[in-house]
Amino acid sequence: MHIVIIGGGDVGYELAKNLKHKNQSIVVVDKNPATVQTLGDRLDLPVINGNGANLDVLQKARIKSAQMLIGVTESDEVNIIACMIAKTLGVQYTVARVRRPESAGSIDVDTRGLTQIQLGIDLIISPEKTMAREIAKRIYFPDALEVEYYAEGKAMHMAVHVAENAKIANKPLHELTLPKGCIIVGIKRADGDFLLPGGSDSFSPGDKVYLIGKTEIMTEASWYLHRTKTRINRVVILGGGDIGSSLATLLESEAKQSWLVKIIEKDEQRVDELNRVLSRTIVLQGDGTDLSYFNEEEISEADVLVAVTGDDRTNMVASVMARKLGVQKVITEVTRIGYAPVYDALEIAETINPHLITASKILKYTRWEDVLSLSLLQDEVAETMELVLPDTAEVVGKKISEAGFPRGLLVGTIVRGQKVIIPDGDTRLMADDHLIIFSMPKACSKLDRYFACKLPNH
Repeated sequence: MHIVIIGGGDVGYELAKNLKHKNQSIVVVDKNPATVQTLGDRLDLPVINGNGANLDVLQKARIKSAQMLIGVTESDEVNIIACMIAKTLGVQYTVARVRRPESAGSIDVDTRGLTQIQLGIDLIISPEKTMAREIAKRIYFPDALEVEYYAEGKAMHMAVHVAENAKIANKPLHELTLPKGCIIVGIKRADGDFLLPGGSDSFSPGDKVYLIGKTEIMTEASWYLHRTKTRINRVVILGGGDIGSSLATLLESEAKQSWLVKIIEKDEQRVDELNRVLSRTIVLQGDGTDLSYFNEEEISEADVLVAVTGDDRTNMVASVMARKLGVQKVITEVTRIGYAPVYDALEIAETINPHLITASKILKYTRWEDVLSLSLLQDEVAETMELVLPDTAEVVGKKISEAGFPRGLLVGTIVRGQKVIIPDGDTRLMADDHLIIFSMPKACSKLDRYFACKLPNH
């Protein structure tokens, strides 16, 4: 597949890097000469200097032979216009990152409606709304560092830290008795190493463990590893921008919960706007990085602090303060991927990156049509994917042990109708199975061979 990416910022870079690993043909377009030089050096692929909404520039990127165009510049208008031009030239799939959905008219974000077809856009991604949904999932499941649901909520993957007092520490996996209905698919060591575990591998306190399995037993599995059960009553959101306000709206809409939600926002005018649109959220004006303000405004009594100011340094300082004040769960927005080692050094464990989340949602559309969802893990060491196994796929009817899957690829869960199956080597793969796959980067490029539709011979 030939894919043109408009915008070489953090999202464009993540997309280009991942798609190159999957052996796709990639051209990136960016108007900043310094970005063009940097991307060309780091990724060793064609990068064109120019405006992605310009026809001549798109022709240099071989737009007429492209199957997909992805617009991820900082300008909604450039992304939308690039998609419109691409569609008129016969590009099959177009994706636009749109921070302000009103820029594209009356569009339902993350869906495919007639208005989007008329504009020539197949998928619109709103990073802020997507971020808010991801953070909300972590609040709903507070003991997990990462959460993703599959098969309409029947299955999920999560990541948790192994607690110091966990009885499973330093025991080999084959001696453990995990709750029935889940499987451990990855371990991130405290020193940064990542592995797909075997029966002789063991956990150490502080390791990050990835599990996949039945949603209803994941709380028990989390307790087995983490040895805590966090109760959430008070949520404090630092930053009343698009992410903060979208998150508050989501939390207000959760009828089964009675959280006390507060937003702390520096801008007085924005505080007034939020008070008009939010019904149950308490909105306060203040500087969230001032320690005395933290104490005065009950942040130390919060169960969850969400730092989403848009500024990494402010989020970092606020998160460190919150941890020292005893806040149980701190979720921190990281806008610069390069800051990750700093967060690790400060022991800020639960970060969330809008660029990785946006890239994950877009990457799904670079796969074949049977892929339902795709998530890059927070540490970028692997990805999880849900797909429906087509009846012409190579592995249909084979046992997993007979499929010949490459090292680094694991079928973690199968959802067959209403049944959630944790497979072993004797499990036979059937057409229309929902497969939850855990894949290392080197194996990602080989997925099509096993799981995509076979084309008929002519």
